[in-house]
Amino acid sequence: MHSYSRLHHQSGHAAILFSLFIPVLFGIFTLGTDGARAIQDKARLLEAVEVASLAVAGQGSDNVDLAKQYLEYYFPAATIQDSDIQIKKINCEDNDRCQDNESRFFEYQVTAKISQPTWFPGNEAIIGFGDAYDVASRSVTRKYHSETVDVILVADFSASMYNRWNGGSKRKFLDLKDIIVVIADELDSFNGYMADKSLKNKLGIVGFDYYTSRYNNNTRYFYSHLICGSNEKECTKTNPGGSTNSVNYSATVRDIFNLNSIAHTPWQKREVTNISSFEDVLLTDDMASLKTKINSNSFNITSGSGSGTAFYAGLIRGAQMIYQQGENPRQLIIVLSDGEESNKNTTQKLIQAGLCKTIFDKLNSQQQSNGDNVKARIFAVGFDYNVNNNPQLADCVGAENVFQAQNRDDIKNKILELITEEIGHLAQ
Repeated sequence: MHSYSRLHHQSGHAAILFSLFIPVLFGIFTLGTDGARAIQDKARLLEAVEVASLAVAGQGSDNVDLAKQYLEYYFPAATIQDSDIQIKKINCEDNDRCQDNESRFFEYQVTAKISQPTWFPGNEAIIGFGDAYDVASRSVTRKYHSETVDVILVADFSASMYNRWNGGSKRKFLDLKDIIVVIADELDSFNGYMADKSLKNKLGIVGFDYYTSRYNNNTRYFYSHLICGSNEKECTKTNPGGSTNSVNYSATVRDIFNLNSIAHTPWQKREVTNISSFEDVLLTDDMASLKTKINSNSFNITSGSGSGTAFYAGLIRGAQMIYQQGENPRQLIIVLSDGEESNKNTTQKLIQAGLCKTIFDKLNSQQQSNGDNVKARIFAVGFDYNVNNNPQLADCVGAENVFQAQNRDDIKNKILELITEEIGHLAQ
């Protein structure tokens, strides 16, 4: 009886001890489980930040939203605040490691912190990490300047660009001029980073409404770039792509690059229905001169009516300029417009006749003196532009190459992204 009593008494002690150890054991389990997750998340966050840094460097931007999208893909349950993501873009002149390097580069430093919910938060009785634990990581990506690019901005100066819009504080064309100046500054900065000073990024501007325009011998001339009639004659000079004309679409496309064609006959101001001021600015690396021209009254719109839109005219002239003058291995034409074509039927039939394909194929058929092929691309960036309502730009360059932007910064960043895609390679 005494043995049974002692055994029963000891069993009670064991049960009490076991119950006391349960919180400790479970605490060790929770710490081990969530601790292992934290270590794993640390490694995954490093990968996510590396990918995010490559993305922002590839775009040449400090876009926190872009980096955040990558982090949220890796950690869908985590809490990620914008303030927990820091992106630092360091120019070469501010980076000792760049100045001592033969190859010039931008450096992008991305730092991020996430708050990851725990599986076992713990309580007063059981130890744990709480409701969430923080994980942080950092990555550095360099974008080297390995290529130079010729850029033609085909800029809409039709009457609709006189209107105000929600995406900026100014009229559309004034915001457009400011954006062009920013692009010129960025290309000038890129040129300063080139180790080989004989290589230069160049920028040219083509303004358009119904026409393109050139200034020669103190006279402004206008060009429709169209051929009309089966006998291939000049089109009517007022609204040349309008319904009163019988545009010869095949002949127009055939003669895109034939500068002696009747399609490119110069007309004087008194002969045309033009109210806007704009002119060709040939490809140049003199960005200061280009900015002076853009900021002058040489590029101006004085009324919201009377001057229509024909982006095909700007595209044709831009293609001619980059084909004649382009010397760099990368060539980029970017159409900047609100997309409101005045003569949609004419534009659509020109596209169907091969307008855009002919330009694309011609530019990409070029070879450099060393035998390397030139790589040319065409994009469109819209001011407050609805692709569904105005499909001509998308039909021309491809829907994947048309970018809708709702504000000035979006447009600027998209153009810089397109340019930096062409001129650099990434390294970590």
